[in-house]
Amino acid sequence: MQERRVAEGICQRISEFRADGPLGHWRVASCQPAADLAPWVETLWFGEGRVSYQRDRILPNGGSFLLINLGPTQYLVGEAAEQRRRFDDIWFSASRQTPIDTEAPHGQALFGVAFRPHGATRFLHLPGIDTAEQVVPLQDLLGSEALSLRHRLLECQHDVERFAWVEQWLRRRLRGDTPASVSWALRRLQSSQGQVGIDELATELGISRKSLARQFQSHVGLSPKTLARLHRFQGALTWLGQCEQVPWVELATRCGYYDQSHLIRDFQAFSGYAPGEFVRLARPDANSVVVR
Repeated sequence: MQERRVAEGICQRISEFRADGPLGHWRVASCQPAADLAPWVETLWFGEGRVSYQRDRILPNGGSFLLINLGPTQYLVGEAAEQRRRFDDIWFSASRQTPIDTEAPHGQALFGVAFRPHGATRFLHLPGIDTAEQVVPLQDLLGSEALSLRHRLLECQHDVERFAWVEQWLRRRLRGDTPASVSWALRRLQSSQGQVGIDELATELGISRKSLARQFQSHVGLSPKTLARLHRFQGALTWLGQCEQVPWVELATRCGYYDQSHLIRDFQAFSGYAPGEFVRLARPDANSVVVR
């Protein structure tokens, strides 16, 4: 009876998206986290299918991800050919300010947990700065427990079972809490879309800018300034998705950029492309682009 109630509760939190077009065919089931996990987890998802393009680029958004490969081998691609790394099991992609290129030449079946900027530290029990900018096998951080999670998911027959099992695993690992000052600053940065000054944040909290930066290093892994830039960039991406023609000056102003040159700088830093190049790229979803 208890398992049935849990399954029914999860069903109510799941939504599904299907794509069948020039970019390929796939489905993604997304699950909003249970209330006790929601302060740290943005969403859980499972996607499967096959794309028609060779490589995509995942854009930074300030969060981090647990990625569990339940299907064919995928690849993490660096700038040089020798940096092409196999992804066969379970990896952790930490908060970062650079994009990630991936390839899935044989199709994919991928389970993911998207953490809020301060979320992963509660489950990994490591300071954010220790993993920032890295994509590493979870086994390197947690030992054999990581592979046990993947093996259990391989036995699951449907989405609800997968989501239920991962939420149970997350609950077992959840420890500690985030300082109120960091939680407040994160909410302020998100609600302002990164358009609040870091000095203003520190003043409102009654702490120094250096103290706030140290707290972010420990609990987020990125500086408040970097996270603010990422929020502005993500705001620009959202606005771009709503425009047929792009008024660049208006876009820069709306998203809190000092001028158009600052907008261009952030697009190049976070996507690898100037804005004019970026808008010509296909976008499989809101946070990735096709690069090859």
